Amino acid sequence: MHWYKRFRQRLTNDPRFSRVLHGGFSGVLGRGLTLLINVITLPLTLRYLGGFEYGIWVTVSTSVVMFSVLDLGIANTLNNFIAEAYAEDDREKAQRYFATAFWITIAIVAALLPVAYLVWHLIDWGAVFHVTNPVMRHSCAECVAFAGGCFLLSLPLTLAGRVMSGYQQVHLANYFSMINSVSGLAAILSTVLLHGSLVTLMALYSSAMLVGPLSLNLWLCFWQRPWIKPLPSKVTQGIIRRLFGQGVLFFIMQMTTLIALNSDNLVITHYIGASAVTPYSVAWKLTQYATLFQGLLIPSLWPAFTEAYHKRQLDWVNKTYRSVRRKTLTGAAVAGLLIGLCGPFAIRLWLGAATVPGRELVWLMVLFAFVMSATNNQALLLTATGRLRIEATAAVLAAIVNLALSIYLVKVMGVEGVILGTIVSFLSVMIIPQAWEVRRVLAGRYLPAASIKETTSLSQAPANR
Repeated sequence: MHWYKRFRQRLTNDPRFSRVLHGGFSGVLGRGLTLLINVITLPLTLRYLGGFEYGIWVTVSTSVVMFSVLDLGIANTLNNFIAEAYAEDDREKAQRYFATAFWITIAIVAALLPVAYLVWHLIDWGAVFHVTNPVMRHSCAECVAFAGGCFLLSLPLTLAGRVMSGYQQVHLANYFSMINSVSGLAAILSTVLLHGSLVTLMALYSSAMLVGPLSLNLWLCFWQRPWIKPLPSKVTQGIIRRLFGQGVLFFIMQMTTLIALNSDNLVITHYIGASAVTPYSVAWKLTQYATLFQGLLIPSLWPAFTEAYHKRQLDWVNKTYRSVRRKTLTGAAVAGLLIGLCGPFAIRLWLGAATVPGRELVWLMVLFAFVMSATNNQALLLTATGRLRIEATAAVLAAIVNLALSIYLVKVMGVEGVILGTIVSFLSVMIIPQAWEVRRVLAGRYLPAASIKETTSLSQAPANR
């Protein structure tokens, strides 16, 4: 039991580490609930809709995530700013950050809604989804309208989660996110029981995704931290400039990363057809579990790194980063090996032979999961410490290379070419330049000289709030 006592002692001596683990544990619970719901809903939805309509459902529901860039990076910037205010124990500054970000996002959504409506009318959605049937073309357009509209409305609501993250209370945000999982399940079951159409499913499901964020906002502003209400009078011009200054870089990274990671289904749908999306999507979802552990830790580690770096506790940042990198890469490699060996067999038992991807596609997905794990570790540290320019530059180049290669290789190799293009782009223009910047951050290259001398003594003092 010696290891257990040492572990308990570390939790006592390092509250920041304790908060990271709590956030990770709540993430495990949330992901477990999501996995359980997926086990129920994925085969149910696939059998109910059929392969073709399910491909459209997946394409719309995953591609709409790209709209998150339309907040111009405000949410991610708020995460860092709240963490800074937390390090300084400044409530007034935190409220001003939240209020300014909230009302800026409201203004952005108000400006985007009429533009989105006009663009939606102009685009031929049948051509986008490779559909010729007039009824199905209309259904595709309606699905995009419901999914896109609800997602835009959710943008200001997601800021409450960023506030909780900045205060290193990711576990509370995770618990509220579980409400969305249950709401989504209810939407799918209601559609099936009521014999609803694809459009009905999209409308109910998209609306259900607003329940969790809305509940979190009400709880945060009227119960947990009533002093942080985003009052319009707290909007500050100087903070607006700061938010947009860093937000532009976050916007670039968000937009290019989403293009790199979410354009695959659109490329496959356009050049091959919606039916080919189904096995690709199933393989993608399965291999993402190779980085499950890392994905659960990142939301908690991000504000913890920001706070520690802001306090110039460089020893804690170095020790934690190297430990996390070693463990996450090992976990991704082991999990990827198991998925590559057993994945196709498990998919056949779970969803049937028609959805089983080829082994080449599965192993390429496993390789990308490992590459993505390495990239995520780098991006986590650089984002938390404000080194955004190198990230933004690498992300732009990766998106260009990825899209070009995916379009070329899908014509030559089929669906395997799409993921191969993504792998090559990440390896060539993201990992190498980011690795150089990470070394400079860990060496204290961007800390003032006087602060570097103080780092050793400061890092011995645990975060006590």
